[in-house]
Amino acid sequence: MLLMKISDLEKQYGDRTVVKTGDLAVYENDRIGIVGRNGEGKSTLLKMLVGELEPDGGTVSLDGEAAYIPQLERMDDLSTPELGSKWHVPDRVNLSGGEATRKKIAEALAQEAKLIAADEPGSHLDIKGMEKLEEELLAFRGAVLLIAHDREMLDRICTQIWEVEDGRVNVYEGNYTEYVSLKEQQVERQWFEYNEYEKEKKRLEEAKTERSQKSASIRKAPRRMGNSEARLHKRSSGKQKAKLDKGAKAIQSRIDQLEVKEKPRNARKVTFDLQRFPAIHSRSVINFDRTAVSAGGRELFNGLTGSVKPGTKVAITGANGAGKSTLLYAIASETRGIRIAEPARIGMFYQQLEDLNERKSVLGNVVDKSRYDETFIRIVLARLGFTRESVQRPVSVLSGGEKVKTSLARVFLGDYNLLLLDEPTNFLDLMSREALGDVLCAYPGTVLFVSHDRFLIRQVADEILEISNEQAVLRGVNEGTQTLKEEEERMDALTLDLKLSEISGRLTEVRDDKEKEKLEKEYSELIEMKKRM
Repeated sequence: MLLMKISDLEKQYGDRTVVKTGDLAVYENDRIGIVGRNGEGKSTLLKMLVGELEPDGGTVSLDGEAAYIPQLERMDDLSTPELGSKWHVPDRVNLSGGEATRKKIAEALAQEAKLIAADEPGSHLDIKGMEKLEEELLAFRGAVLLIAHDREMLDRICTQIWEVEDGRVNVYEGNYTEYVSLKEQQVERQWFEYNEYEKEKKRLEEAKTERSQKSASIRKAPRRMGNSEARLHKRSSGKQKAKLDKGAKAIQSRIDQLEVKEKPRNARKVTFDLQRFPAIHSRSVINFDRTAVSAGGRELFNGLTGSVKPGTKVAITGANGAGKSTLLYAIASETRGIRIAEPARIGMFYQQLEDLNERKSVLGNVVDKSRYDETFIRIVLARLGFTRESVQRPVSVLSGGEKVKTSLARVFLGDYNLLLLDEPTNFLDLMSREALGDVLCAYPGTVLFVSHDRFLIRQVADEILEISNEQAVLRGVNEGTQTLKEEEERMDALTLDLKLSEISGRLTEVRDDKEKEKLEKEYSELIEMKKRM
C-alpha cells in the first residue's frame, strides 16, 4: 500500500539547491534510512516530507497521519565531578537528553500514525536504549523514515537507503551494509571507466602527435631542384602534408568527443610514523587498584581493578549516568586508586572543551599542537573530511561536527601517547564515524574512549571496561561470551536477528580466512537456530 508519494521536491537557500528529489515513494512497512554527510540536507528533506518545512517546489501526498520525532538539541548536565584541580570539566550524563528522547518516541508511537519520521532518535540513548528503540521501530505497523548515525541501527532496521549527496536523493535497496557494498561497486566501476578513458585519450593523443610530427618533417623542395621538379615535389608534399594535418585534426575531434571521466576520490591510508611517536616502554600504561569514582557527592561505582597495556584500545561502556565520562576525568587527574605510567602524555577530548582558536584555520589549529609534518596532517584531515582548500577555512565558520573533527585531529596528532576520548562520535555523520574508526585503529598509542556506537566499539576495541550495577569490570572483548547452546536458551527472535546482522557486517570486513570461516560457521548455526525457533 502506497503511503507517501513525492514528486520533484525542492528546497533552495540563496542560489544553492539543498535538496531536489525527483520521484520517490514510501510504502507500508518500508524502513527507509536517510544518510549523507552533515550539511547535505537530510533534516531539510525529512522536515519537508512531514510538513514542518515549506518546499520551494514539488509535492508530497500522504495517505494518513505522520508522527515526527525531531532532532533534540544537545543537553549538558552542569554538575561537576569530584576530581583534582587539573581537569574541572562537567560530567555529561545526558539523562535529561535520554529521557526527552524516550518521551518523544513514546508520543510518536502512541499517535497510531501510519508513518514515523525520526531525525537521529538515538543521539541521546545508551546501548540498551538503542536496542529498545530498534525493537519498537521493528514492531511498528507502518512505514519508518529514519535519519541515524548508528550503523547497527540502520543495518538492523532498514530495507532501503536514501542517500542525500550533492543535492540529489539516490535510492539503494537493502540495509546500510548492502548500501556500502553497492557504493564500493560503483567506485570500482568508476575506476574502470576512468582508466579506460585515460588509455583511449593517451592512444589518440599519441596518434595525433605522430601525424603532426610527420607533417612537420615534410621538407620543402631543395634549391638545386629545377622548376619542373620543384612544382611536382610541392604538389606531392602538399597533398601528403594536408592529409596528415587533416588526420591530426580528425583525431583531435575524437578526443574532444570522448566522454570525460573524472578520477574517483581515493581515501589515503593513515600510517603513523613510529619514529616520531612518543612510545611508552612500560608493561602497563594505567593501573586500577580497587578504584572508586564519585560525582556530586554520590559514589557511582567501585572495585575497579586491572591494568591497560601500551597500544590497547579500550571502550568504556555502560548506561547513561553510570560514570563513564567521570572515569575519564578521574584517569586524567590520576585520582586515588589510579596510577599512570611516567612516560604517558595524556591527550583528552570532550565535547565542552573549548580548545580551538576561532581566528585560525583548521590546518593552523592542528599544526600548532602537532609533532608531524604538514603532509601527514593533511592526510589525516582528508580522512576526516577536510580536503584541499577546506583545511584553510577559519574555525569560526565551521559547523559543530566540523569543530569536533578539528579537535579530534588536534588530539590524534598532538604530542600524546595516551588518549582519553569522551563520546568522540557525537555530531559526526556516518562517513566521518567510519573514518574516525580507521584513524583510531591506525593510532599506535593507547586509547580509552566512551561511546554508544556499537559498530565503532566492534571496529576498534581490544578490551571493554563495562560499568554496570555500580561495579566496573575490565575484560577482553571476547571474554564472558556464552556457548551457542546457552545462547539458544535465552535468545528471542529480535536478539537473534541483531546477532545475525552483526555477524553479516563483520563478514563484509574480515580478511583473515580462518576468522571468516569461523564467522560463517557461527552464522550457519544461528540460521539453524532461527529455523528451530
